[in-house]
Amino acid sequence: MNYSSGRQRSLYFAAPQLIKEAIATAYGIQQRRSRYGKSFHETMALLRASEYRSNDELLEQQSWDAANFIDRALEDTQFYRSHSEYSVRWQTRDITQLPLLRKEQVRIHLNELYSDRRSTMPYRWQHTSGTTGKSLTFPIALRSFQREYAFRAFHYGWAGVDILKHEPVAFCQGQPVTHFDRTTPAFWVHDYANNFLYFSSYHLARKNLPAYCKELDRFAPIMLSGYPSSLYVLALAYRRHGQGRMKLRGVFTTSETVFPHQRALIEEVFNCKVFDAYGNSEMCAYAMQCECGEYHLKHEHGLVEVLGENNQAVQPGETGRVVSTAFGNPLFPLIRYETGDLVSVSLNQKSLCGRSGLILDGVLGRVEDYVVTADGRLVGRLDHIFKDSRAVVEAQVVQEIVGEVVLRIVRSNGYLASDEEDILSEARLRLGNDTRVRLEYVDAIPRTSNGKFRFIVSTIDQDLVLKQLAG
Repeated sequence: MNYSSGRQRSLYFAAPQLIKEAIATAYGIQQRRSRYGKSFHETMALLRASEYRSNDELLEQQSWDAANFIDRALEDTQFYRSHSEYSVRWQTRDITQLPLLRKEQVRIHLNELYSDRRSTMPYRWQHTSGTTGKSLTFPIALRSFQREYAFRAFHYGWAGVDILKHEPVAFCQGQPVTHFDRTTPAFWVHDYANNFLYFSSYHLARKNLPAYCKELDRFAPIMLSGYPSSLYVLALAYRRHGQGRMKLRGVFTTSETVFPHQRALIEEVFNCKVFDAYGNSEMCAYAMQCECGEYHLKHEHGLVEVLGENNQAVQPGETGRVVSTAFGNPLFPLIRYETGDLVSVSLNQKSLCGRSGLILDGVLGRVEDYVVTADGRLVGRLDHIFKDSRAVVEAQVVQEIVGEVVLRIVRSNGYLASDEEDILSEARLRLGNDTRVRLEYVDAIPRTSNGKFRFIVSTIDQDLVLKQLAG
């Protein structure tokens, strides 16, 4: 759920639960209209038709789609028109001859990468948080927005879930559905338009978890989706407090690395498979994990290259960087874009389930700790704190003491006092007033020894905190 202003959010938090659910339902109606339009249904039909097609057929179609996309981008986008190496090298029609596009280049030339056709089609703005390296703000065509939701809905279908059928589905992945200082249920809100139950991922404290489990049993969702860190805590709690009334068909995880111990516990407690997914805010790749545990990098989504240190394609069994030409969003065309993500290409490229796509063993680099609030809540995936702060270049959350965090921020020249106020407000929204938040402005966020960016860094014993929570 999103709020148009801080005042609207305050009014929502102050409302009785019935009014909250009416607001959530109204929001659900609006989102349903935005997500499930013509492009959604066209993409779903395409994905169903190509699910078991040969990779050779899909790659041939992908090459044709990418060529059309690049031709149009070179014609409609100032950045590519003003960099002659694109038009010169593209005469070979070999995409590997085109330059790599890095995030820093995109930041510098951001407005030049907006397509001239922006005035000719409906669109919405997308803003990345800067928690994976560099923040970006760019337009998404409405049809591209629907297309992305089609890939998500298609993946749900692998667990026998049709998101359009109004069957009960529960989420726990960052929605601020109730006030941060709330100490009694409800820690959730029901969108009746879609039959979605949104759980707060910011109230996962030991004293609150029995209420979460009771509501899960009452609602009895057929699918549970969210951050692995949040769903792992729910599984720990449900093992102790749950009544086993849920008959889940699948659990869907995203946005973080799902570790083997998390997957094992979630599958054991909820008695179903975990289906992980990989995507990014720029809509530059999509990989879906099947029931056999393999990640299928979808050729229909875009042209993805997995490159090694020498900028050559890696071989099966090797790990490389994701470089994408994502022809899904014509209003912000990215050609050979360095996403900053690493994937491991499977040695075995004959899929167990028979579905198409490049087979991956997994996505690397999305490792995060929990933040422990002053009142004992475990909170993960806090990138929403920075999502509306366009003047934040990079950001990181550091915790060394329970109930206290440091937000490391790299500012752009346009950073104002109002940005600081907004960031502190968003942090309080998720961590509560009793958790101390301190801002630290830095020139750069330190990387790990292998160059990876960690958004949440904690020196607190995470295993001990989880044992206390489960005990």
